[in-house]
Amino acid sequence: HHRRPNHGAPERAGPGTGEVPMARASRGAAAGLTCRPHGGAGAPALGGVGAREAAMQEVLAELIPRILRCKSYECTSIKDVREEAEDRLGLLRGGLDDHREALTRIIKDYVYEHGETLSDFRGPGSSPSGRPHKRRRVDLTEASLAGWQDMWQNRRFTDAVVRCQGQSFAVHRAVLGSRSPVLAAMFAQEGLREGAERQLAISDAEPQLVEAMLRYMYIGEVTEDTDCSQLLRLADQYEVEGLIEVCCTAMLQDLSPETVAGSLCCLRKHRHREAVKAAYERLLLNVQHDKELLRALAEHVSTE
Repeated sequence: HHRRPNHGAPERAGPGTGEVPMARASRGAAAGLTCRPHGGAGAPALGGVGAREAAMQEVLAELIPRILRCKSYECTSIKDVREEAEDRLGLLRGGLDDHREALTRIIKDYVYEHGETLSDFRGPGSSPSGRPHKRRRVDLTEASLAGWQDMWQNRRFTDAVVRCQGQSFAVHRAVLGSRSPVLAAMFAQEGLREGAERQLAISDAEPQLVEAMLRYMYIGEVTEDTDCSQLLRLADQYEVEGLIEVCCTAMLQDLSPETVAGSLCCLRKHRHREAVKAAYERLLLNVQHDKELLRALAEHVSTE
């Protein structure tokens, strides 16, 4: 098993919630929005128009990508997506007419990000935003990952070396520099050893942790048996943003009475990073609502 970044706020372990059911509209209701059931009367609840608009946009921003992930773009239109959204939210047909602009924007952002084009947007050589449409191979993601894995495993045409406690790792400066602004600056300075001799010495970490960081820089994965509390320090030191998020997520997922004290101390040290700060607050919230975690933390403090 491997850990990959999810580009979202760190959460404690647990599967995703899956498709958004009609009950999901309760988020909108909490903000002053009421959805009308099929065949029945009703109108948005009292409250400012701006508040209702914002509430619905929040619901649509979560719902629309879930709908699109199940669609074939070749035969899907904005109308199809809008009507399905109305069905899922329990609205009468036309219930989202007042939100067409926001809905269209959400759809356009999603399909452009994923390199696809809905039938409504399709035109000669154009993309949803009007920029030239990019032609991509169908298996681009898989092919790209395979290429990175090949670079990591075979190390052909390497041009630098990372040394740690007697072990050496042949690397590509372009790869490390693209993942870490700190390493990019070091390799660019001919006056530094890293720039002149193309060597980087890391003496304050275990070789397996250095290898784990390099592995992430190439293929974006961290193995399940990696000590992410220790890896977080390296990720912070070399400003590997994605790895910082992976470590925070892993620490929250693996939270237990045995790990809570160490995880809390580790996250507290690196709170100057936004991702770490968010994970730290999440951990505190978990402790507040979990008596076992709270007891383990109290016992750790009492023995210090």
